[in-house]
Amino acid sequence: MAGSLISAFVKFNYQVFTQFMRKVFTTLTLVASVTAAVAQQKPAGPSQAPAGGAAAMGRGAAATSQPKPYKDVITDKAVSQSGLFTVHKIEDKWYFEIPDSIIGRDILVSTRYTKTAGGGTYGGEQVNVQTVRWEKGPSHTLFMKVLTIVNVAADSSQPIAQAVTNSNMDPIVSSFEIKTYGKGSDSTGTVVIDVTDFFKGDNQPVSLTPNIKRRFNLSGLAGDRSYIESIHTYPINTEIRTVKTFSASPAQPGIPGLVSSSLPSAEATGVVSLGLNSSFLLLPKTPMRKRLFDQRVGFFASDYTVYSDDQQKVDEQVFIHRWRLEPKDEDVEKWKRGELVEPKRQIVYYIDPATPKKWRPYLMAGINDWQAAFEKAGFKNAIIAKEWPENDKSMSLEDARFSVVRYFASDIENAYGPNVADPRSGEILESHIGWYHNVMKLLHDWYMVQTAAVDPRARHMKFDDSLMGSLIRFVSSHEVGHTLGLRHNMGSSSRTPV
Repeated sequence: MAGSLISAFVKFNYQVFTQFMRKVFTTLTLVASVTAAVAQQKPAGPSQAPAGGAAAMGRGAAATSQPKPYKDVITDKAVSQSGLFTVHKIEDKWYFEIPDSIIGRDILVSTRYTKTAGGGTYGGEQVNVQTVRWEKGPSHTLFMKVLTIVNVAADSSQPIAQAVTNSNMDPIVSSFEIKTYGKGSDSTGTVVIDVTDFFKGDNQPVSLTPNIKRRFNLSGLAGDRSYIESIHTYPINTEIRTVKTFSASPAQPGIPGLVSSSLPSAEATGVVSLGLNSSFLLLPKTPMRKRLFDQRVGFFASDYTVYSDDQQKVDEQVFIHRWRLEPKDEDVEKWKRGELVEPKRQIVYYIDPATPKKWRPYLMAGINDWQAAFEKAGFKNAIIAKEWPENDKSMSLEDARFSVVRYFASDIENAYGPNVADPRSGEILESHIGWYHNVMKLLHDWYMVQTAAVDPRARHMKFDDSLMGSLIRFVSSHEVGHTLGLRHNMGSSSRTPV
């Protein structure tokens, strides 16, 4: 009964409030119309020019000139690399030559620190991840859009698909003037854009998120102390390394609701310099088939809302994160017969060369321990650990093609195992496990408290290397499980009494 009275009370007050707001809205609309009419007559003065100067190009600047002949833009001075985007460097300028076949394709942009200024952040940690798409705009411009995959239509041919499109427009985050048009190696057309100011500037898809800036009290970018370190391009990805310097202020203690940290350099100098690597990774043209989430099985998952003409209620589609493991074409029949076969693409984890050498074998053993689990699914050598090839200068630890166990010089007693997944399908693309040096203190204390009564080896303030190595192997295997898509199995743990 109480619930009915409350509902009626809310309904009555809502109706009164709605009538009142209609009157307010009508008044505001009239005021806004008059204001807009006056504003249109106001001449634009010099102070109204867009801020940012050259840095504004590549963010929202419209094309101001006609494209030039290719040879006048990409001159004989160009140092060029072929890959996902053909990259040209001419003196201090960087150009992307983007094939028409890539325009309209979905691209994952993953940004990681290469170097940090302390404050509990470490080189190798992920800063930002976005899904972007290039689209041609008017007047010889190329747009970069960020895809916000929240609502989708089950069938693009149904009328409701138009309603979904009308209510979910993806933002245009940057506009580039097309400098020239060319011809790609596959005889398709290309567009050439200048990306120098875009990557030197503070553009969110390839920079810090607002939350990180608030956390460390970072403000304006110092353009004279920010630069492109290098750009390398490969068949399915392009890697951009930059250094960005921000103005910074020390944290203000005692302000309720403000969670912030001070970086040492902010305290000392008022500025913070950071190294960043942004990976542009081409996503599969056809997304991997999704596997729907079941709450009885502990997988990490993504979700979005699906609309269809045939529905009587919307569908909240939740799908798990998992690696794409498929038998090689010549082994499909063997696999179907239950024979063990190797997958088309192994899951490979590299060990950070910053890892102390005596612990590397134990970290690798924890990774390889998962091979037995994949054998139950018909795959041998599905997952493997490798030492990082330190002499191979073509490889980078931040490269989106590689999964790495990153070793952090930190007093934090922890480790973590994330994964980076295709937001359209849940396909895990790569992972960087975070391994804090001081996790060994946690392992020591846990093992001493829990086992010292029965294990004499645990009765020491410093364990021998074989015991500590075994504990490292256990945590390595645990974190790899997370990167394979598995959550903590709390339900199973609660059913096993100690």
